[in-house]
Amino acid sequence: MTKTVAGCAWLLALTVWGATAQETTLNLEGLKQQAGIRIDNWGIAHIQAQSQEDAFFVQGFNVARDRLWQLDLWRRKGLGKLSAVFGADFVEMDRASRLFLFRGDIHQEWQYYGQDSQMILQRFVQGINAYISLIHSEQQPLPKEFQWLGYMPEPWQAEDILKIRSHGLSRNLSSEVTRALTLNQLGNEAESLRQKLTPAHSLQIPQGRDYQHLSAEVLRDYQLATGAVRFSREDATDPATFRRQLLTQLRDVQSLPLQRHLGSNAWALAPQKSHTGRAILASDPHRVNTLPSGRYAVHIKAPGLDVIGAGEPYIPGISVGHNGQIAFGFTIFSADQEDLYHYVTDEAKRYRYRGGWRSLKVIREQIEIKDADAMEVELAYTRHGPVIYHDQANNQLYAVRAAWLQAGMVPYLGSLHYQRADNIQQYLQALRHFANPAENHVYADVQGNIGRRSAGRVPLRLNWDGLLPVPGEGRYEWLGHIPHFLLPWQHNPKKGWVASANEMNLPAHYPLHLGYEWPGPHRYDRLAEKLSAPGKFSLQDMASLQNDQLSLPARRILALYDSDDFINAVARQRWQQMRDWDKHLNPDSPIAAFFELWWNRHMRPAMIGQLVGQESFELLADLSSVGDQEQLLDMLELAASGQGQIPPALVLAWLSQSLQSAHQYMLNSGLENVTWGQLHGADFTHPISPLLPPELQDWVNVGPVRALGGSGDTVRANMHAVNYTGNFNTVLGPSWSMVVDVGQWDNSLMINSPGQSGNIDSPFYRDLFEPWASGQKVPLLYSDAAVAQHTQQVLRLLPSE
Repeated sequence: MTKTVAGCAWLLALTVWGATAQETTLNLEGLKQQAGIRIDNWGIAHIQAQSQEDAFFVQGFNVARDRLWQLDLWRRKGLGKLSAVFGADFVEMDRASRLFLFRGDIHQEWQYYGQDSQMILQRFVQGINAYISLIHSEQQPLPKEFQWLGYMPEPWQAEDILKIRSHGLSRNLSSEVTRALTLNQLGNEAESLRQKLTPAHSLQIPQGRDYQHLSAEVLRDYQLATGAVRFSREDATDPATFRRQLLTQLRDVQSLPLQRHLGSNAWALAPQKSHTGRAILASDPHRVNTLPSGRYAVHIKAPGLDVIGAGEPYIPGISVGHNGQIAFGFTIFSADQEDLYHYVTDEAKRYRYRGGWRSLKVIREQIEIKDADAMEVELAYTRHGPVIYHDQANNQLYAVRAAWLQAGMVPYLGSLHYQRADNIQQYLQALRHFANPAENHVYADVQGNIGRRSAGRVPLRLNWDGLLPVPGEGRYEWLGHIPHFLLPWQHNPKKGWVASANEMNLPAHYPLHLGYEWPGPHRYDRLAEKLSAPGKFSLQDMASLQNDQLSLPARRILALYDSDDFINAVARQRWQQMRDWDKHLNPDSPIAAFFELWWNRHMRPAMIGQLVGQESFELLADLSSVGDQEQLLDMLELAASGQGQIPPALVLAWLSQSLQSAHQYMLNSGLENVTWGQLHGADFTHPISPLLPPELQDWVNVGPVRALGGSGDTVRANMHAVNYTGNFNTVLGPSWSMVVDVGQWDNSLMINSPGQSGNIDSPFYRDLFEPWASGQKVPLLYSDAAVAQHTQQVLRLLPSE
């Protein structure tokens, strides 16, 4: 009787949902009971089902409805099946991706994610397949990308999600190689300028290392496997000729050099610091700007489950949001989860290990190729992991050991545990199962608790620091993993707030080699400065803080000298203009434009050129300049105080010359009065845009938009990559962000740029781009009543008869 009443109540609610909205009814094979989806004014799907089994089925169906081509490309890339639809140019990427598939026991793998994880993934995938079936039966339209590229989507297997690991945020493998190359070619001084190590640490050179024949080429397969898919035309002058080919990943903004720049912000206010008397949680995880967005927002409601927020489109559940009891967000925790091993080989291609010779494990697979015969490829493995390069001329072999290839390490799937926690104890217990990627989790709950807990599976290295490639002959082995209780945490601190912005947050004198490569502290320092101010804060204050554009590097640099210290009139004038500036990288500020161009394109290169020579630029380059910014800032401050090794007069000469150089460059380029926003825009480009004629490119791409503020150093982290792109347009930032009023959930706010949908002709494809660019947010509605008032579409889902 209870079950019947509950069902009637649910049907009545569904009727109310559709009172004024556009309605569609669909019969779905695999759905067990009636369900529904309400799509609100901002494209968020609010799912309601009568069981969790059906809820995750509908989640899969819904994300396929909105993001099918994105899902399909992710799956094909991860499984190494691009060549089957795009041709022979993708064979190398397919082979590389297959190298990094999980190849352990799938039956045991299910157990790592909870007792019902197998049901959840299977139902999620069945939902995706239900939508694909509607396309094959012509009940739903085939998305434009499939039409243009000439292929159909394939059905999924639940095991696909368990096998694909290369989409996780891998860490420092390329940095290990670059560090070894820098030491070989330029020496210790150049390496210390390339990357500041924190906590303070003296680099340990592994015994038995051999970097004599090392080159960046060893990273090719690794970067192909973990990088993005890019398409280009064979001949851009001939619109009739299309050829799908892989662009090199070595200069791709989604390849490994970007990893040290990836970041996020998250913080929580305790009730005593909030105007509402309730906790507030803010979270804006950062990603490379993609179209569609790298995250997808959804609301899933079923008995025992009522969770809303954003997650990876291809993973069930959500990872950043709230469940009506607890709110949660995260940032990257820069733990070192991978190592590069090198080996001596013999003529039989065996590798040396502990005094003997070991044979490679070789797997042979067929790669299907469009318009060509299938190709057999060999995938080789040492005891540590996949072989990414074999230098036969020098009898050297290179393989990757990565924590994310171990059991239980599907990226973000650990969120299935904590998204259903009812209290802080359950939440903290659930984080023990969140292993990949390593994250700083920030939380708040309706009882007023706040906290931050780092989580992730981190290798335990006792006899080396993980910063350089190591010999694979047996001296350098992981001894398990660092226990979770030794990772940083805070709970209800007296100051009334917790925050994370990827800063180094290990306790003093931390004894283990957890990781030494962290983003700079500026975003966290700015958050701490604002959140520590007297008084209380509103929800809007927290939304405004996510848009804060104060540059702490600018404030640090410009405090060092007075303009009277400069003899040259141009340098003196420019320095005084920057001293008078408020140090905010606002889009309407010409001084902000001058500072960013001067600091990144003139002063930092001048310092590195003088200290270690211009020949170091290639190895010491990051996305926007050369040299580690923190290291250079420290050197400037020490010099100004008279405590450094560089005489203050020499620093003043560098400053003066670079100021004049930047000034002259802006005059010669017609940029004398340009504002930061005129230089710093955004343009979200669809992956297949290069294949399309201009009129279709304008349709599928979103932007450009000018007048963006901020940089990678500000809380509003719109990072540019001028070394890669040749301009100051942002390539990375918070496409998804939210501010949660804990307990009064309908007050919460979010943005997901450029829009929720990946369907090019959807009204939700680009509708949030302009609000995002101007720093606005839209409601993140939770209650049935609030959602009903703002519902645009209703999908009534019925079991297929």
